[in-house]
Amino acid sequence: MDKFEVEMQHTEESLQALSHMQYDLFCTKNRVVRSVLSLGFVILGVVYFSHWWGVLAIAYGCYLTTSTYASANHTAHKIAAQLKASGLPFPHSRYLFGKESIRVISLPGGEELDPLPYSKVSGLGEDNQNFYIFRDQYGGYVIPKDKLGDRENAFRSFVESKTGRFFRRRRQAPIRRLMQWMKKRENEAYHL
Repeated sequence: MDKFEVEMQHTEESLQALSHMQYDLFCTKNRVVRSVLSLGFVILGVVYFSHWWGVLAIAYGCYLTTSTYASANHTAHKIAAQLKASGLPFPHSRYLFGKESIRVISLPGGEELDPLPYSKVSGLGEDNQNFYIFRDQYGGYVIPKDKLGDRENAFRSFVESKTGRFFRRRRQAPIRRLMQWMKKRENEAYHL
């Protein structure tokens, strides 16, 4: 018997949200480098503002800050455009969360993909509308919160306990992640 069952039809917006979460979870090094470079260019530009290239350095630093998701957006828009051009519908799936694994069934045909054991989940993400479960750094699934109704917290707890991972909220402050980790540790059995 499956603990949770959710059906989901992708849209352009859900593909973009999935791409953003994928970037947040798996491109941390890129994000840190972009942030450091952005700050460096802005400071350099402020110091040398009287030179023409000082203004250019500020503009480039601001561009690095505001274009964080440019690559993720490009990928999501490209996939959506390809689907539209081919006349295919956006992916539609049913997710069955069982004791040992997540089963994914493509709709409307009913073709079942290989089950995803909870131990093989490589990342969990969350924003205000969705949960994201990643098979690997290249692909994942979107679980709309509104499809869970009042079972949202039960779903979060279930998946976190099965995977041994936490749902990472988009742009979550490090102190919040630390507090979640400490709360999780308080609820665990004492380890000798």
